[in-house]
Amino acid sequence: MKCLYCGKETQKDYCSQECQQKAEQYYQNQRKGMPVFAVVALIAIGIALLWNSPYRTTLSLILLGLDFIIFPFTKASTIRRSGIQKSMTIARCIGGIALLFGIVSYFFL
Repeated sequence: MKCLYCGKETQKDYCSQECQQKAEQYYQNQRKGMPVFAVVALIAIGIALLWNSPYRTTLSLILLGLDFIIFPFTKASTIRRSGIQKSMTIARCIGGIALLFGIVSYFFL
């Protein structure tokens, strides 16, 4: 079994009290931030689908990138497989890539 926060091998859900507290903080932040995350993602998708402008892709990618960087929430299956810490890193990397593509696409329009 792996620690749900850091991913280290352990006999319990968490390898230490510190990991358990950090995981509880993550889940609390997820409950508070998920509505904002969802609204920003829907706005970004709506812009990409409905706004008729050459900058719609740029704006959508920038919004989605910032959304994933600020709110690095992932699915429970990703957390079980990798741990919260690594899944947050993965989400932020994906957000950074989307942000980078959004900024680069601005200069090619």
